[in-house]
Amino acid sequence: MTLIYNFMQKLIQKSGSKYKKRLFFFFFLIVLIFSVLIGGFQYSQERLYRREKLEYALNIYTQQVHELIQKKGLNKTLNFSEVDTLRALMPDKDIRISVITAKGKVVYDSYVENIERLDNHINRPEVQKSLHSQKGSNIRLSGSTGQSYYYYSKNYYEYFVRTALPINESVLSFLKANTLFFYFLFGLFGVTVIFLIYATEHFGNSISKLRKFAINAAHNREIDPNEDFGKTELGEISHQIVKIYRKLTKTTEALSLEKEKLIMHLQIAQEGVAIFDKKKNLILWNSHFIDYINYLAHISSHNYQELFELPELKEITDFIDTNIKKLGTNYIPNVDIISTKKTITIGHKVFLFQVVVFTDGNFEISVNDITKMENEKTIKQEMTLNIAHELKTPVTAVSGFLETIKDNPTMDEDKKVQFIERSCLQINRLSNLIQDISFLTKIEEANELFAIEEVNVKEMVQEMLTDFELKLAETKMEIELNFPSDLKVKGNSELLDSIFRNLIDNSIKYAGEGCKIKLTHYFEDTNYHYFSVTDNGIGIKEEHLPRIFERFYRGDHGRSRKMGGTGLGLSIVKNAVAYHKGRIFVKKRKEKGIEFFFSLKKTL
Repeated sequence: MTLIYNFMQKLIQKSGSKYKKRLFFFFFLIVLIFSVLIGGFQYSQERLYRREKLEYALNIYTQQVHELIQKKGLNKTLNFSEVDTLRALMPDKDIRISVITAKGKVVYDSYVENIERLDNHINRPEVQKSLHSQKGSNIRLSGSTGQSYYYYSKNYYEYFVRTALPINESVLSFLKANTLFFYFLFGLFGVTVIFLIYATEHFGNSISKLRKFAINAAHNREIDPNEDFGKTELGEISHQIVKIYRKLTKTTEALSLEKEKLIMHLQIAQEGVAIFDKKKNLILWNSHFIDYINYLAHISSHNYQELFELPELKEITDFIDTNIKKLGTNYIPNVDIISTKKTITIGHKVFLFQVVVFTDGNFEISVNDITKMENEKTIKQEMTLNIAHELKTPVTAVSGFLETIKDNPTMDEDKKVQFIERSCLQINRLSNLIQDISFLTKIEEANELFAIEEVNVKEMVQEMLTDFELKLAETKMEIELNFPSDLKVKGNSELLDSIFRNLIDNSIKYAGEGCKIKLTHYFEDTNYHYFSVTDNGIGIKEEHLPRIFERFYRGDHGRSRKMGGTGLGLSIVKNAVAYHKGRIFVKKRKEKGIEFFFSLKKTL
């Protein structure tokens, strides 16, 4: 047994599988219990058979005594000497014979001469058994002889005849069960264990490989395509599971690829698109949609729920609610697409909203800015005229001052210095104008000349603010910066600087004394950062908002010239934002002042 156990342990340890160990020990325990039960049962049956065989021989002696008593009427004469004669003829010389009355009195005992000293035997175990089942046996120590006997008693109603054999080596040997069966059972158990080891190894290998496959599949690890699960039924089942898994993996990869295509399409689409579930939770969106809802909503945030509260979109919201309620929670196949379109004018822009409600209750909203664009040719003509006009003004002024000095050689020195200073101011303005035009042209037509690098936007703006300290002090204005410290954009530092510099400079010049400027990074998604620049100044009239990003456009012409602006600052901002794949919008704040909000792509 020990050899088999050690052999089994070595084989299982060599396999290196905890599962196979558990599987083997489970079946080993079953076989062991079964073998013990069979062995125990067979052993008890063997002992029972030996006792029955002994009792059969004792029963013959008992029957012979009974026949003698009946034939001679010994139970009436109480002369049992003839029983001694019969006993002498019996093969077992050690046989003990007793005759007991129905009331338990011993009237004859072949081993005891003075029977009068014997106790009443009615309570002896073998006698008690024979009272209930006619015969009974028991192994016990005799109180009269002090020796152990195997007693056999038989009830003949008027009396009991009891025979007994002393427990000696001969009797013990006879009662001992035959152990040959145990050797056979032990050999069969060993063969079964060896077969069990073999079966467990093969069956366990398939289970272990299937388990390894399941774990790898659950953790998206690489699956060995040539894994062999064996040729058993379990191996065939495992092969089919792997085949199904590979089909599912291919399908999942295909769906993932299509999803990536869809997301990429959404991001490059010129319309704002968002998909919602039936509870109006946002599932998928593109950056255009974020920009549009910030323009449409009353505050700059990514709280898309505000979109459904706009009174301008009540008709669209009612359409969505009605159809979601109509569809309920059940999927309805073969239903025509439920959709609607609506054109809405908000502020100075016109948007086309299109809603599609799917059969599962989810819905899609797409938004297009369909504001009529000015003819490109007209824009170019106006730009040419604007450039000529803007250049003409400082050139005329400088020319006039210089000619005045030339034509008046006797002019006072103080007056001459005054004219020269004014000429210098106009020349500086002309230089700034040419520089801005050149910078704007470079953005539009030679943007490949701009170097791309990773820029920490917060650090850049903080350094920039030091340049405005004097102006802020003069105008009694303050700036609040709400940027995270790790805010980084991969783009051109010069263009990023121009965006924030021009917006801040614009607020300082036109917001009014004592105002507050606020720069906020209010949201980010996978691809974009979203910013807003606000002030609480005098603002801009609503009719000027649609045109403030145009070149040379000024809401207050005289004030703009007095401030020294070139009229190109916001146009540069718009083009710099566009260079970084973003969009910029402006709106009048409900409280006071104006708000610019724009997006910048994280990496170009």
